[in-house]
Amino acid sequence: MSNGNGEAQVREVLSTFHEDLLKLPADVDLIDSRLINSLAFISFMQKLIDVSGREPDLDAVPIAKLRTIQGLVEIFFGSDAPAGQAAQ
Repeated sequence: MSNGNGEAQVREVLSTFHEDLLKLPADVDLIDSRLINSLAFISFMQKLIDVSGREPDLDAVPIAKLRTIQGLVEIFFGSDAPAGQAAQ
C-alpha cells in the first residue's frame, strides 16, 4: 500500500476486523463504542505499524489519539507523526 491516503489505509486495516468499520465517522471512539476490543486492538496496532512502516512510541502518544480513525491517521500517516523506529 502506498502512504498517499492514511485514512483509507487505517480504514482498510479496520475492515479486516469488520466490514462495517469502513463506514464510521473518523471521530468515533473505537474503544468506547465497543467496535474493537482490547485483544483486536493490539493486532490492529501491529497491522498499522506494518502498513505505515512507522513504529511510533505509543507510550508517548496521547491516549485520545489512539481511539479514533482521525487520531490514528495523525499518528501513523501524518507529517508530524512521531518518528520512532521504522518497522522492520
